[in-house]
Amino acid sequence: MSETFFASGKKMPLGPLLGKGAEGAVYNISGSSDIAVKIYNDGKAPERHEKIVAMVAAGLSSTSAYVAYPLEVVTRQNGKFAGFTMRKAAGFKTVHDLYGPGSRRAEFPAADVRFLVRAAYNLSSAIASIHRSGCVIGDINHSGILVSAQALVTLIDSDSFQFRNGGRTFRSLMGVAEYTPAELQGASFEKTDRTTNHDAFGLAILLFQLLFLGRHPYAGRYLGGGDMDIKTAISQRRFAYSARRSETKMEPPPHVPALDDFGDEVRDAFELAFSRKAEAGNGRPSPVDWVGVIDRLQSNLVTCGIDRSHHYHRSNASCPWCKLEHGMGRSLFAAQFVTPNSMANIGEIIAQINRLHSPPRPSSAENIMPSMRDLKVSDAARSKKSGRAMSMAGALVACGVGLYVAAAVQGMVGIIIAGASLMYFFSAKNDAGPFEAEFKASTTEWNNQRQMWERRAGPEQFDEKKAHYLRLALAHAGLPQREKEKLAELERKKRDLQMRKHLESHLLDRARVASIGPGRKATLASYGVETAWDVKSRRITNIPGFGPAMQVKLRQWSKSIEQKFVFNAIIPTDPQAIREVKNDIAKQRAELERDLMKAPADLQRLLDEATRLRQNPPPELVAAYRRMKQAELDSGRRG
Repeated sequence: MSETFFASGKKMPLGPLLGKGAEGAVYNISGSSDIAVKIYNDGKAPERHEKIVAMVAAGLSSTSAYVAYPLEVVTRQNGKFAGFTMRKAAGFKTVHDLYGPGSRRAEFPAADVRFLVRAAYNLSSAIASIHRSGCVIGDINHSGILVSAQALVTLIDSDSFQFRNGGRTFRSLMGVAEYTPAELQGASFEKTDRTTNHDAFGLAILLFQLLFLGRHPYAGRYLGGGDMDIKTAISQRRFAYSARRSETKMEPPPHVPALDDFGDEVRDAFELAFSRKAEAGNGRPSPVDWVGVIDRLQSNLVTCGIDRSHHYHRSNASCPWCKLEHGMGRSLFAAQFVTPNSMANIGEIIAQINRLHSPPRPSSAENIMPSMRDLKVSDAARSKKSGRAMSMAGALVACGVGLYVAAAVQGMVGIIIAGASLMYFFSAKNDAGPFEAEFKASTTEWNNQRQMWERRAGPEQFDEKKAHYLRLALAHAGLPQREKEKLAELERKKRDLQMRKHLESHLLDRARVASIGPGRKATLASYGVETAWDVKSRRITNIPGFGPAMQVKLRQWSKSIEQKFVFNAIIPTDPQAIREVKNDIAKQRAELERDLMKAPADLQRLLDEATRLRQNPPPELVAAYRRMKQAELDSGRRG
């Protein structure tokens, strides 16, 4: 730009263009490494004039190191308002480049989970500082937030903030539906005063995206029938990850972190931020609240024992990121695998495994049972037997009477009486009742306990576990050859790899695809579709809002990117693909070595347990044996 501009009466030579938008353009200032200037388009300058003058006069630039507030008013040579100077955010990239796994791979390759959490902390601190200055962001969304390679955060577009000065409110006139709370959906922003509680909703969305792989908290599958876009889900308060699924009728996409993976406090903060009751007053967690929540989260993070790029809340029993990556079939962060021991040490561990021999097969379990001489027929069984004896005696008397009647009085009547009496006699004789059932049940329990004891006290359990560890050792020994084979396969598939690299470099978020705006792009990202490669290689059919027509548009876009690909046989195999193979092998090695390290102690524990069980039968085995013997007595099977 050849036109001359002035700030504080001094000529300000413009340098190269930094960026351009609907309102104007941002330039470097020649001779200055830390100051930039925003020059408004002719039609926008009058609208912003009074607001920028008021923001400069209020000294907002001194209130926060996180925000590129206006420093000085910039005028044209004729004295007319043109724009403002501001601190330059050199080396910063949009927060979207960080929280999207696809873009993070290219823009923040070294970022791990702790980096994301630290960026979330700094973002909360930045917005807290804006609120302390008396401003409200209003149009809060990912495009105005920048992150550095050190997870530092800077907010730009401060001229769009809502700002009060001298009784006048300069409103924030724009808003992105995917970051606008339900109570403002459809509102006219030119007539609406924004509040810090409205900002708190947008902040919660951004924090969720940072922690949850770029997923939007309102993108999911509607269980009530039909599709649910993000804007509608927000207006209907349908937080897709909420535990209150009966109310929201939403379920999250597949392969996402669980809401409580970051601990109960983070879970509860998100549940509150997206609840209806938090819409009134200052009901949502404020930026200051989030600073405390995330600070405590940072102090409760532990490092995964397999991959040091994975950090998770100590309340989790195992690493949720390892589980996610296994389900997705790809890494989410630049892997930093832990290799606890060298090959030589693993060799020694295998030798230790082989030196441990199976325990002997135990003798019969009955042989080690304590004496049961104190057992006696129970009172209930004794009473039952006495009653049965009386019944049998009575039946015999009745039978005798029947025989007498048959002989002396009436033959047929007597025979009937005698027959019925005999039937009753044998019925009473064979009536073991509940004691026979108890004997069968107790015998079954004894057999189950005996089999479990024999398995643990003998060689069976030990041999199975030892065979398992030897299979792991064999897999460990085969890793170098497996890596060699996979690298050779990469060389054979060089063209396919170059094609994939080409498609992965084209991010959907930065593309123009007919009928697919920010909301639909956020939905796609929430289902792991971020690049032209994702569109080509993944199923789009199960994503809400993407029927046949939308699928065709996406496929056409991906195909158009694919058609621009040119194979170059001279280019070496993609270093990233080689790194992924090596990372995969390293991860397998780390997992195998972790398990093999436990083998000697685990096997020795089984040996010690087998010896102890042979010498001292467990109480549950003795109890089962005693129960069976008591049932034998009560049922009459043992004299």
